[in-house]
Amino acid sequence: MRKRQSPLGTLIFAVIFFTAGLMAYQHLTKPIAEEAEASKGWPSVDGIITLSEMNKTRNSDGNDMYSAAVAYSYSVNGKAYSCSGIRVVDGSTSSKTSVKKQLRKYFKGKNVKVFYDPEFPETAVLEQGTGFLFGMLLKLPLLFCLVSVLMVLGLFKRLLFGR
Repeated sequence: MRKRQSPLGTLIFAVIFFTAGLMAYQHLTKPIAEEAEASKGWPSVDGIITLSEMNKTRNSDGNDMYSAAVAYSYSVNGKAYSCSGIRVVDGSTSSKTSVKKQLRKYFKGKNVKVFYDPEFPETAVLEQGTGFLFGMLLKLPLLFCLVSVLMVLGLFKRLLFGR
């Protein structure tokens, strides 16, 4: 026979779960998502790729992870800048092929459009916004909030209908 959970314990756990998800979203992922979204409105200038290499690291499980190391130079109002990174949120992947594809797109010496933050021109990207996967990852803490709401609804259902 299965032991029933305490309604109070379930409620406390759900509140903690909801609070943790909301705090993580508000203070960790939302600022990143907002900056990535803001990059869609940044002005652009012409730039040139100065570095295009593949980085290889190992994750904690011992798997090889790859990322594109791309740097570029550009100038805003006559002042020269150098920046790296393709998007506001760059990451690594186990797919060597996808990184090679990015590097073919951003090869050394290629002329590119650089989107820069008008308030801080030293901050720039080659692609505005976030990719689909990172966009979904940035919303992940909200899943904790959803799960906690479902827990509370299940608790009310159990209390009202006696299951």
